[in-house]
Amino acid sequence: MEKVKAYDLPIRAFHWIFALLFITSFSIGNFVDDESTLYGFHMISGMVMAFMVTLRIIWGYTGTTYARFSSFLLKPHDLINYFKSIRKGEHPRELGHNPASSYAAVGMFIFTYALVSTGLLMVNGIEKKTFKEIHEIFGMLFLVTVLVHIVGVIFHQIRNHDGIPFSMITGKKNPVEGKTPIGSNSPLILVLYLMLTIGFSSYLLVNYNADQGMLHAFGKSLQLGENEHEQHHEGHN
Repeated sequence: MEKVKAYDLPIRAFHWIFALLFITSFSIGNFVDDESTLYGFHMISGMVMAFMVTLRIIWGYTGTTYARFSSFLLKPHDLINYFKSIRKGEHPRELGHNPASSYAAVGMFIFTYALVSTGLLMVNGIEKKTFKEIHEIFGMLFLVTVLVHIVGVIFHQIRNHDGIPFSMITGKKNPVEGKTPIGSNSPLILVLYLMLTIGFSSYLLVNYNADQGMLHAFGKSLQLGENEHEQHHEGHN
């Protein structure tokens, strides 16, 4: 069966860069000591994720058909009926996001903003203990959402054998009756998207002092990690 185009280049680029940044943030946040010079990159990675989500939201209103939020199936009865169909042994398919992946995507967008917000409040000493607990809760919710999403994709592939795991690589899916494929891969938007993301990331990295754990950006100084030099100095006083 000849596959048709469903996901444009900006959506596919967002998907894989976002996934890589999540792995980076989660790994540093959970396996690197917060006094390490690497710890601040956990926050920088998260801030880039939030920036990417902002661009994704803009594309969600201006992009190709299945990039738009109007194509997401977010009504509760859509999700309920989707799982009922699966339980009955049926094979519900969508050319764009199905109800489960629609909820997963929106959930990850919300969790990204929540993680960055609580993270900044936490490292800058505002109700640090409280926001640390909230931050960890959102982190686990994000991880669970990611794992459920991956399991769902694998389960779908086992049932339907339609190569859906590769749709975020090739941008193509098996055709769905009544659904029109997209007509453009939006290559110019991809270039603009990458330029903005790389530019924002570079700005943060250039203005970040890893030794001090301090980010000087947007007219403010943000403490993203422990200042080892100050701690060392205090230890000798």
